[in-house]
Amino acid sequence: MDTERQKRIYAEKRKWIYGKILMEDGICLIENEEGDLFLVESLNSPGVFISIDGEWQKAELFDQFAVTEKPETVKLTGGESIRYLKTVKQAFLEFLNDLEDGQFYSFLDQLNSLGFSVFDCVFAYNGLSFWPGKKDVKGVSFYQFSHDMKQCALQHHYERKEEWKDRFEWTASDGERIVIISTFKPPT
Repeated sequence: MDTERQKRIYAEKRKWIYGKILMEDGICLIENEEGDLFLVESLNSPGVFISIDGEWQKAELFDQFAVTEKPETVKLTGGESIRYLKTVKQAFLEFLNDLEDGQFYSFLDQLNSLGFSVFDCVFAYNGLSFWPGKKDVKGVSFYQFSHDMKQCALQHHYERKEEWKDRFEWTASDGERIVIISTFKPPT
């Protein structure tokens, strides 16, 4: 994915998960805002920040220490606030990568207008990822978005022949429904 698209994705809302560092018998754990506990070593995020003196600093966590960008090594004692970037589901990321530029930015605008961000994708089935070459195929992909206040289902009907035909059917839990049809002729 190119840098401009990445910038747009990481400008989305709800990209952070917040939590606290816990120390239990010398073992460093993270408790996220949903109450899940896990080892620091299992944190798989492209961006981790800890709050030091009220300022978020990018950090890499090692056992009972954090190395910040300053560079500074901070001993973790427990109780430190942490935030880390959510990851985007791989199948959904592949779907976004397959969209041409106009579709990509339109898609994100539509998703945002419904009150969702790419980080709200909780289920992704990308049917196109099962077709090598992605030519002469027709099918449907399914995506589910969720946050505390609302749910949304997306069906992506696609046809890949000389022209690419896409139909996006959005249905939100508040009853809002949107259908968008697009056609694109890729360069040969």
